[in-house]
Amino acid sequence: MKEKIPPRWQPGIALHCAYMVAAREFAGISRKGGDIPYLSHLMAVSALVMEHGGTEDQAAAALLHDVLEDSPITANSLTWELMAAEVPAESAHNIVAIVQGTSDGVYGQERTEATWHERKTKYHQHLAAKPSDDPSILVSLADKVHNAESTLVQVRAGETLEDIFANFNFGRVGQEMNYRGLLAAFKKHATSNPSLTRLVTRLERAIEEIFTP
Repeated sequence: MKEKIPPRWQPGIALHCAYMVAAREFAGISRKGGDIPYLSHLMAVSALVMEHGGTEDQAAAALLHDVLEDSPITANSLTWELMAAEVPAESAHNIVAIVQGTSDGVYGQERTEATWHERKTKYHQHLAAKPSDDPSILVSLADKVHNAESTLVQVRAGETLEDIFANFNFGRVGQEMNYRGLLAAFKKHATSNPSLTRLVTRLERAIEEIFTP
């Protein structure tokens, strides 16, 4: 009988507090185009981070990765809330920095077609320019993998891209542009950070199956 291998880390107050904040801020919100609780996406991204070598701070940030864009919480207020829940100051600051690193906008920001394309292009450039060991890269990659693979499930079920992306910014063309820009940046990082390779491969396969006629 093989000896049981202990986990790399034990979940602590940081992960617990991040979950509570995410559950509160996204209560009553569903994934686009259905009735799946939005929290499921945040939990799935956090799970992917844990499964691919992430730390507790990265897993906590994964639960919170949309909170600065999609809720009125600010980076400062999030930091203070984490610390008030007795998350160590260093971890609280790390978590919020990772969340900021995965965000390409802020709550309430105008999102016209012009600003959407500009934001995405700038984010692709910013992502590609990061050091490959930046902790936000794994969180962002896990987010995109879960989004793409969720879309792929719909494609395989026979839904058209026009229907799938009807509730998304700028439809199929905009979504494909965004995904391919992200993929190029992630592939660049995987060359010097092999721990990202499996997730990058999953993202690439999903993108190709979704968008290739």
